[in-house]
Amino acid sequence: MRAPVFIIGFPRSGTSFVGKLISRFTGYQSHGESHTLTLLQEVHHRINLYRRRTDFTGKELVKQLNMQALKDLNTTFFREFYLDIYGSEEFIDKTPGAVACHGWGVVKQVFPNAVFVACVRSPVEVFESAALKFGGRGGAASNTNSIKVAEGWVAAMEGIEKLAESPFAADLHVVSQLELRVDPSTTVTNLFRFLGLPESSIPEGIALCNSSREDVLTESINKPTYKTLSQLAMTPMEAEKFRSICAAMCSRWEISL
Repeated sequence: MRAPVFIIGFPRSGTSFVGKLISRFTGYQSHGESHTLTLLQEVHHRINLYRRRTDFTGKELVKQLNMQALKDLNTTFFREFYLDIYGSEEFIDKTPGAVACHGWGVVKQVFPNAVFVACVRSPVEVFESAALKFGGRGGAASNTNSIKVAEGWVAAMEGIEKLAESPFAADLHVVSQLELRVDPSTTVTNLFRFLGLPESSIPEGIALCNSSREDVLTESINKPTYKTLSQLAMTPMEAEKFRSICAAMCSRWEISL
């Protein structure tokens, strides 16, 4: 079986369920949400940023610091941390969010054998699910503000697209939440085969998927289409802004708004 498995996607896109499904049949350990290698992303970003910000004369002492060696030390530190926690590369790392969707390059530096399972869902359902879970449809919080959700969703999808166009495309598998509820048999079969699970495990995986799918939007589970903006209690202005942000990405992924 392929390992380690990194589950990515925008929050409320089904990462938790997919993580549980994979864990059940691989036996791989997980610690819920990780948000660990995103820290390494931030460290590397800050190293690059600091180097640019201190470029006053080109002769600063910091210019003699081997930045790549510093990055390599950090990469080794994070790899050893994971191996200390899990004992091997057989683990599941789930980090929803746009940052993690752009972090596949760092992940591959730490774990060259890593594979990615990207969970994709309509931005409309992502927003409503977040609003119902976290309370309220407005406010400043990024998980309940429609514009922030729309922008974050697009950013996450851009990261997934870049991974799909990268040299690591063969290590990516996309799980559509719509396909998961419309055709769980095909969706589970393709996922399990991507991970290298035994064919004999597929029927049980399909049965579990049919009986255990869960979401705050329980009424959406059995619907053959995603919800659209017309079904949400948004003001016309808010809906139009949401549409303008997500339209191009939704078109590429054949998601109706």
